[in-house]
Amino acid sequence: MLRALRLAVLAAAGGACTGAVVFAFLRSLDHVTDLRLDQPWLVWLLPVAGFVVAGTYHRWGDRAKGGTTAVIEQANVFTHGAPARMAPLIFGGAVAGHLVGASVGREGAALQIAGSVTDTGGRLLRLSERDRRLLLAASLAGGWGAAFGVPLTGVVFTFQFARHHRWRTVPFSLVSAYSGRAVVHALGYPLDTTPPLPDVDWSVGLLLALIVGGLVFGLLARCFVRGLHSVKRRSAQLVGTPALRGFIGGVVVLALIAVFGRTYLGLSLPLLGESLDPATAGDPFGWARPVLKLLFTVVSLGTGFVGGDVAPLFVIGGTAGAAVASTLGREVADRVVLAAIGSSVTYAAAASVTFTGIVLAVEQFGWNAFVPAVVASVSTRIAAGRPGLYEAEHHTRR
Repeated sequence: MLRALRLAVLAAAGGACTGAVVFAFLRSLDHVTDLRLDQPWLVWLLPVAGFVVAGTYHRWGDRAKGGTTAVIEQANVFTHGAPARMAPLIFGGAVAGHLVGASVGREGAALQIAGSVTDTGGRLLRLSERDRRLLLAASLAGGWGAAFGVPLTGVVFTFQFARHHRWRTVPFSLVSAYSGRAVVHALGYPLDTTPPLPDVDWSVGLLLALIVGGLVFGLLARCFVRGLHSVKRRSAQLVGTPALRGFIGGVVVLALIAVFGRTYLGLSLPLLGESLDPATAGDPFGWARPVLKLLFTVVSLGTGFVGGDVAPLFVIGGTAGAAVASTLGREVADRVVLAAIGSSVTYAAAASVTFTGIVLAVEQFGWNAFVPAVVASVSTRIAAGRPGLYEAEHHTRR
């Protein structure tokens, strides 16, 4: 009992520290995004930022180059923990990427920050490897709670990835997730910004649309993961210098901007907002949106920019849901349902965490999203297979 109480206190402290750092991270992302929108010329620095970020990770990254995959691995089979340098590297690298418009996310960065901050504290306190492993697992939930305000999703995410000690992680994950969320909320960052779904008007047409949508979400998730791993592998084969890969990646993104515009830079959250807005959901030309967001993100992350893949997958899934509904001629209310469910289950399909996606949908959009998420997840799981977003990623880095 004394050990459990001590670990609970440490999980709360780790979650609180994570919340404070993530708050600074989120504010920094907002600031540099606003700066980029005010100063459009900053996108011309994409090659320079790619060169610096990729070169920095190659020179000083060491074990931090494993990213979120490394944190998850250490939460399962503890060998050396999460390096202290991971937090400042991913913080600075993600902010630099967003400043110039790289299509990267933020939640993956938050998970790395959470793991690095928590395990550094455990190392300084000279905790046992067993206790550090438990706290490192709990920190994954803390990252979700702090960065996105969905603590239960974080707990379920940790439960699904903590293969060898799932039930032991639950109480500490709860403490870490809610303390991280509470700190970010107390510091004044808005997390609960997604409106709940209204009552769903069920029909055979909506049921079929959810099944078709699930297939589309699953295929997009599979394409995202395979495309990301392929770009990493091929770019490493063709360009031996990581910094040069980052530079070339920035040039490619600039070429994409010249052809398709700046809509798909950064988080691209306005695209998701339009898909969820009853006044604009279901743009008849919406099929380009998920495909292009996928392309911009795969190129950015695959060539050396860092950040996360969660938010881009939210946008890809949400815009795909609106496009499916529009193609099938569904009414506005059904389009909003498909966009909401797509934003949650597409990420879950890519990460092979189906149950996490269902909980995420409910925590974001309310209990009216539960049944639609379950229906869509069945076909999503079939279409996606097991792409494994966080599996073997470190083997493609050099």
